[in-house]
Amino acid sequence: MRVAVVLRDGLRSYVSFRHAPRFRQAKPEEAIGVSTKRIPPDCVPAFVIPDIVNEREEQALLHMTEPWFSRLPFSEGHMDALIHHYKEFYRSYAELAGAGAEHGCCPADPHAIAALRKCHGVASEYLPGIPLDDRVHFLRLSGNGFIRAHVDDSRNSSGIVAGLSLGTARVMTLTHPEHPGQRVELMLAPRTLYVLIGTARYNWAHSTDWEADDTEHVERARGRPVMDGPPLVFDGSETTFRRGERTAVIFRGISPMELLRQRMAKKKGAS
Repeated sequence: MRVAVVLRDGLRSYVSFRHAPRFRQAKPEEAIGVSTKRIPPDCVPAFVIPDIVNEREEQALLHMTEPWFSRLPFSEGHMDALIHHYKEFYRSYAELAGAGAEHGCCPADPHAIAALRKCHGVASEYLPGIPLDDRVHFLRLSGNGFIRAHVDDSRNSSGIVAGLSLGTARVMTLTHPEHPGQRVELMLAPRTLYVLIGTARYNWAHSTDWEADDTEHVERARGRPVMDGPPLVFDGSETTFRRGERTAVIFRGISPMELLRQRMAKKKGAS
């Protein structure tokens, strides 16, 4: 599956620059499969691909992850206070969806395997020089859950993060410390795949369902019950989406140290 083809329809409808007039959406040919250093400085390489999986695949993934999630309580807050009301775990992509996964000791639903392979394959096209980590991150936010603005640590993973959204929608917001007041919004609707590469990951802080610690977020952090929540606001207007329990399946590039190790090993093998 070529990413540029997937992105052709609905590219802008899921990424809003209404509040970031100094910047623009990177075109697929400007960012996909090229060095991040070649991406124009006025571009934000952040993408949302709609309907990357279908409803049957979404339900298969939720069913596959439920036994693991059901054993975990919701954590009220992360140690650095960035995430509230969440649960998470990691699993090996090779074991879940790699070659021969259909015939393993505990094979997953073939629709779940197909969905994982599809998302992994698309994410791999963005930065082909940086392999994706084998560890897949499964993260669930409760209806109260949110993620404060933060910039990923470049020491732990390289270049790219891609997340499949399941369940209910949320809005991701990108903000830049050197450009106050500018913000980019990503609509993380169910069955979409968001991708952040290069500067979108390391120069722009990203948050989910959070812009400031207002009264609502303070109450949510304290655990005030939230049922459906108000309609989500995106691109200046209310949407048909409401906040609820959301599951994300997240792929990241391998760490810089692992990338260096692999390149050194390849160089040594070629000599």
